Amino acid sequence: MSTVSTKREMTSKDVAPRALTDWNTPANLIMLALICLSMGGLFYRWFLKQSEFSSRQLEDWGHAFFVPVIAGYLIWQRRRQIAEATQRVFLPGLLAVGTGILGYLTFSIGPIPGVHMGQGLFVILTMWGAALVFFGPAVARWLVLPAAYLVFMITVSEGVMLRITWPLQLLASDGAHIILSLIGMLFGFTVDVDGNVLTVISGTGIEHPLNVAEACSGMRMVVAFIALAGAVALLSTREWWKRITLMMLSIPVALLMNITRVAILGLATLGDSNLAAGEAHTLIGTLLLLPGLGLFLAVGWSLEKIAPTIKEPKPKGEAPRMRLNLARPVTAVMLVVLFGSAIGMGWAINYYKIHLNKLPIYAPGNRVVSTIPRETDSWVQVGADQIVSAEVLEELGTANYVTRVFMEKNPPEGQQARIIELHAAYYTDQIDTVPHVPERCFVGAGITQSGESTPVPLHLDQSGWLLDQAASTQDRPIYTASTSRRWSDTRGKRVRLPQDIENVRIRTSKYLSQGGRELFAGYFFVANGGVAASAEEVRFLAFDLRNDYAFYLKVQFNSQTVSSYDEFAAVSSSLLSELLPDLMLCVPDWVEVQNGRYPADRHANESTLGD
Repeated sequence: MSTVSTKREMTSKDVAPRALTDWNTPANLIMLALICLSMGGLFYRWFLKQSEFSSRQLEDWGHAFFVPVIAGYLIWQRRRQIAEATQRVFLPGLLAVGTGILGYLTFSIGPIPGVHMGQGLFVILTMWGAALVFFGPAVARWLVLPAAYLVFMITVSEGVMLRITWPLQLLASDGAHIILSLIGMLFGFTVDVDGNVLTVISGTGIEHPLNVAEACSGMRMVVAFIALAGAVALLSTREWWKRITLMMLSIPVALLMNITRVAILGLATLGDSNLAAGEAHTLIGTLLLLPGLGLFLAVGWSLEKIAPTIKEPKPKGEAPRMRLNLARPVTAVMLVVLFGSAIGMGWAINYYKIHLNKLPIYAPGNRVVSTIPRETDSWVQVGADQIVSAEVLEELGTANYVTRVFMEKNPPEGQQARIIELHAAYYTDQIDTVPHVPERCFVGAGITQSGESTPVPLHLDQSGWLLDQAASTQDRPIYTASTSRRWSDTRGKRVRLPQDIENVRIRTSKYLSQGGRELFAGYFFVANGGVAASAEEVRFLAFDLRNDYAFYLKVQFNSQTVSSYDEFAAVSSSLLSELLPDLMLCVPDWVEVQNGRYPADRHANESTLGD
């Protein structure tokens, strides 16, 4: 028996070196480089977009640059277990690779285009699936947590982010209000809160609005705190209950740090209102990561004192060297799949003229929406246009906007003149931008929505419309209308209206504003020559993969002087009927764009667009 056993042992030892060699041999390094090159060729668009998001929004997504480093350190921590695990080729892992590639392609050029968050999840699945193929389940299981941690480097969809963080933002504002009120009792100032907007009032009665907690700001750095908690949980302990405890604390810690941030900035406004904005605002938020890290470490230390980890004896001797052999047929199969997918995706993009990136496009002469008339036949402006702060402008995402209040010139006899606010904002080439709509921004500001959003048809005055015979088809009529005759530079000019404008609807909601008054708000979008009644429809209309340009104009009405959905629709229809042609002067003529006649430099732009 001993002789047989010895022979088997010798046989296994003899076979291993021939099957696996040191990972850093020239052959392995060349194959690794080819695999990385093929992955990069397939996914480079996503990595470029993620880098752009992280660079542009450092406070919210700058941590994404460090996530791969932490994931790599997690792998290095497990180097002994990985080296000791049984390695083998695992062909079923190709299912994970195939699923990842198909999912990425679906979110890139399929029926759900340009969803960055979905693309990122499939990128990670593909990379982990490749490891499963080359190393087998025994090794791949040690890579599950590092791969899962990579999720924190993915920029979360703005719509998802806002829905998750706004309730936390309201709690943060309330918490900061309590802290500032207590401090104010000692130093002689008071604090008012409306939703998540705080106003610090000095002892002399001077109001200092806290612009950093605007209606659409959300919870700053919440994902960064969760990622920080995840790093501490994974690096400091291997006991799952401790890891779960640390992860569960991430939201309370993020909430506490945001309360602290708002309170600090509230105090800063008393000395200098500029300290609550811009770089100072960003710096304070970033510095609060340090006490957040300290809290996580303190909790980890406390858990270790309460329930010490039973330490396993350190294995004696040097850690085994990582063995690898990529000079196998499966590597060729993987390279064919990855390179083939990258080449196939590029071919499909070019052959079908798919435009994953969108070029910016503006109205002729860069005409902006604030140039619309201040007076029409039935309406006249009241007061001055609203100019928002730099912080609100950053959240709004565009400087091409107008917020203007109009009053009815000739109200029905015996009735007060009705007042309606128009807000219009123009966006271009921003595929991943979620339009700011009342259901999000009003509710985020603490205004109570008292009814479901419902599409309400507008009844526009079509008496001056003419059918554009040249641009229309049997199934697609397009009309023209004359601009206001009260406006000097464009008086009486005929412009094309968006397709299906005759059936336009506005998504309307009713709210209870501060003071308990009813507020009606409704909106629609003009996007790439058509109209949309919801933020979700804009992506499919404005960002059609067949178009190289993308724009949308949000048109929103607000009124507290109407009492029903029907009255609100009637007032909105009246104002829009008289302003619509002038609004259309502030967007590109989509018929001209589709026919290649506008913009004049489109061919030069297309040469720089790529895929």
